Amino acid sequence: MNATKFALDNRVVTIVLTVALLLGGLKAFQGMSRLEDPEFTIKDALVITPYPGASTTEVEEEVSDTIELAVQQLAQLDEIESKSDRGLSTVTVSIQDKYDKETLPQVWDELRRKVGDAQRFLPPGAGPSLIIDDFGDVFGVFIVVYGDEYSYAELKDVVDMLRRELLLEVDVAKINTFGERR
Repeated sequence: MNATKFALDNRVVTIVLTVALLLGGLKAFQGMSRLEDPEFTIKDALVITPYPGASTTEVEEEVSDTIELAVQQLAQLDEIESKSDRGLSTVTVSIQDKYDKETLPQVWDELRRKVGDAQRFLPPGAGPSLIIDDFGDVFGVFIVVYGDEYSYAELKDVVDMLRRELLLEVDVAKINTFGERR
């Protein structure tokens, strides 16, 4: 069957179908998300524990194994990966896919409690453990504050004022500053 011949012979059907497709397309377009960077949830966290002066083997046996045992008590756990370097233990914790954006903060709180409880079993000089669970943040704007004729204290005051004002704006969730002098 020839589609062109059918469309010309049945003009009413063709027009109704065209209008229906046009309206359906407009409705679908109206429902599309308009985020520049779509939201996604990263279900991994890093547990970083320093152990200055320790060899790789000491870090693995005394720190990484202890942290892994504590983390394995999580019911939400999917996978654990650890890396022991000279003086530093890095444990990557992956959570099961069934946990979403709303339930994940509770999981991270439980992880913090488990790792916090394990701190007393670490050797002297090791720790405290740092848990990084928000590395999925996306920076939308970088701002540089610079001025030769101003002191660092004056520039810091301007940065603090900018931070306060920008945090009042809609959709501004987090502001980090880098390169500050003490």
